Amino acid sequence: MDLPKAKIGIIGYGIVGQALANGFKGDEIYFYDKFKDSDFLDEVVKKSEFIFITLPTPMFDDESGIDLSIIDENISKIAPLAANSDKIVVIKSTVVPGTTASYEKKYPKTHFAFNPEFLREATYMEDFMNPDRTIIGASNDLVSRRLVVLYKSRFPQIPIFQTDPTSAEMVKYMANAYLSMKVIFANQMQKLCEALGIKYEEVKKLVVADKRIEDTHLDVTTVGGFGGKCFPKDVTALLGFAKEKGVDLSLMEEVWRINKKIRKVKDWLEIPFATSVKRK
Repeated sequence: MDLPKAKIGIIGYGIVGQALANGFKGDEIYFYDKFKDSDFLDEVVKKSEFIFITLPTPMFDDESGIDLSIIDENISKIAPLAANSDKIVVIKSTVVPGTTASYEKKYPKTHFAFNPEFLREATYMEDFMNPDRTIIGASNDLVSRRLVVLYKSRFPQIPIFQTDPTSAEMVKYMANAYLSMKVIFANQMQKLCEALGIKYEEVKKLVVADKRIEDTHLDVTTVGGFGGKCFPKDVTALLGFAKEKGVDLSLMEEVWRINKKIRKVKDWLEIPFATSVKRK
């Protein structure tokens, strides 16, 4: 029995947007991207039931936090178009905790949800199709149930967890902060093994034989530390957010300090939309 086709709108057609389109390829897909040949923004919103926001949220170049201006600008256009309807604006971009709730407060006639992505750049298509879990953060039960039906009917084998938007936003940051910490831990253990004249790979193999210890993010690369689009911006965003809240994240501050010291290639400074200039 064929499923009725959902009408999926995608705002931003980068890695996450493309993975989303591939995952829901049996449905009606509309997308808007100002840098690509696409539909107009208002047309995408008008045609879609679910409007997924997959836009960049770069780190400020002074490492003070996250730049939400791209999302803010697009939400300011989308929310009025989706108001007073059953359309759901689903934020998949990584945003600091409380962002979705702030949009709900600012645009009370529009339905919002937060649905984080957990994609690796090298395997983003596969990761979207086979995630460990799907997390739906919504303050409205009907909105949450509709997203559960959307995902469960297309990915029946994937566990779904329902929570509030702010908790869902925090999940993404806590996960990436933990994984970035593992990378730095592995780099330091590798240096110690080297000083001892023993093989790090041998030690690692025996350590991860312990079922309590996952074997991901323990590989040590020639460039050292972590880079790319995600971990640097998410760590600095979390640090900036915690500072605003008056919360001590000295462990993560040290992780970031060490990473900048040992990382030979600071690629996040060159990747488009990974960093942005903070306006004075």
